[in-house]
Amino acid sequence: SSGINAEYGEQHCSVLINVNLSETPSEQSLKQDFENGSTAVKIQALKNAIIMMQAGEKFPGLLMSIIRYVLPEQDHMIKKLLYIFWEIVPKRSSDGKLLTEMILVCDAYRKDLIHPNEFIRGSTLRFLCKVREPELLEPLMPSIRACLDNKHSYVRRNAVLALYTIYRNFRVPGTRRTRAYPEL
Repeated sequence: SSGINAEYGEQHCSVLINVNLSETPSEQSLKQDFENGSTAVKIQALKNAIIMMQAGEKFPGLLMSIIRYVLPEQDHMIKKLLYIFWEIVPKRSSDGKLLTEMILVCDAYRKDLIHPNEFIRGSTLRFLCKVREPELLEPLMPSIRACLDNKHSYVRRNAVLALYTIYRNFRVPGTRRTRAYPEL
């Protein structure tokens, strides 16, 4: 790792974290923590990765390790941290195309939208309000719409908020239609 880069504001994120890390872990040590660590070690490694990425550090090799070893975890703290991580991680390659790894992440979003725990479904819907890539949202639309019929008001409320936000972010100016989702 070349140290923390001080280029702030390059990426959109609704969470700003100001922490001075005395020791910045390397990409390789974070990878090892994700692959071999306990849940507590994975939580701390994910926190460190988020803090360093917010400060401008790039970790292109961490994405697959997080998808393989952290994403399957069912711990609520890991789920919360993953939503922050997914918000700040670069989703597109240098040529502007969506990273292929994001398909796996999209499938994880879909699984969280149909999860039996209403808190996870609602939190996922709240997170989807922050996603700005229509390619990630398009396959999730049936699951988002299904949440409108959920018996828990927390899930229904966040489904309405997610659909409204998607409509607002992707609508064609001057019309009531959206670019990516004309059925909205």
